[in-house]
Amino acid sequence: MIRSLVKWPGGKSRVIPDLLPVLPKADCLVEPFVGGASVFLNTEYRRYILGDINPDLINLYRQITRWPDAVINAARPLFKVYGDKDGYLWVRDDFNARAKDNLSSREVFENGPDTGKILRAAQFLYLNRHGYNGVVRYNRQGGYNVPFGTHKTPPYFPEEQIRLFSEKANDTKAIFVCCDYQSTLKIMIGSDAVIYCDPPYLPVSETANFTQYHTAPFGEKQHRQLAATLLEANRVYGSPVILSNSDTTATREIYRGFNFQEISVNRSVSAKADARGSASEVIGVLKSPKDSPHAVWFGVDLAKGVEVL
Repeated sequence: MIRSLVKWPGGKSRVIPDLLPVLPKADCLVEPFVGGASVFLNTEYRRYILGDINPDLINLYRQITRWPDAVINAARPLFKVYGDKDGYLWVRDDFNARAKDNLSSREVFENGPDTGKILRAAQFLYLNRHGYNGVVRYNRQGGYNVPFGTHKTPPYFPEEQIRLFSEKANDTKAIFVCCDYQSTLKIMIGSDAVIYCDPPYLPVSETANFTQYHTAPFGEKQHRQLAATLLEANRVYGSPVILSNSDTTATREIYRGFNFQEISVNRSVSAKADARGSASEVIGVLKSPKDSPHAVWFGVDLAKGVEVL
């Protein structure tokens, strides 16, 4: 198991053993909610299209892919020098004060790394690993506002994970895009692709309602839009779709076109330590229309290979 270099709410490292047997073989894996990238790191597809709406996360992945040594050299001193609460608040203030324009733009590599983007990547990595419970949160003005976490030992500096990530991204020529899930699905290249979606989970209760990983919430309305988009992508591209989410009545109703497999996962984010424990989740599957014995796709019965009038 290759560990993620970031601490990410709802990261998939705990469910990889359950997820791998469900992911079908294909040339390309498309992830519109890449998050901590555990699925990318622990699968063997030839190509990857990895999207997220958080520009700081995508900037971190892009800089590590192209300039791993520069990110390591910028981040290591932050871990060594700013290990306490005062240091964390200083780095957070500096992070929020710096301009973040063009973090979501396509990279243009000429004579070397962009020092501003490298520093922001290093600071984001530091804040992520020193902040409370690995939470990633911004206020309405886009300022990072996660408080300092309580650490029994100094947070681990993930140099090995940075290098493994860079190697994997370069070997597979992974494409990192900062955009919403609709835009990520629109840039799917070729037809031999699998879509894996890990959106913010539907809450299991009112007190567990945390669905905001950037400045915009992702609630029931957004889940209904996502379900419709995935059904359409499955129909148009013929690509199988795999979905992770909480096992709730709302999940099963909104994604009722999926076949569900129940799994039990240890919670990693909770306001109270005694509230952590196992949680019920589901893996939903939409098979390729070509795998259905009576599928109709673009007016063709794929089982019989004849046009359907």
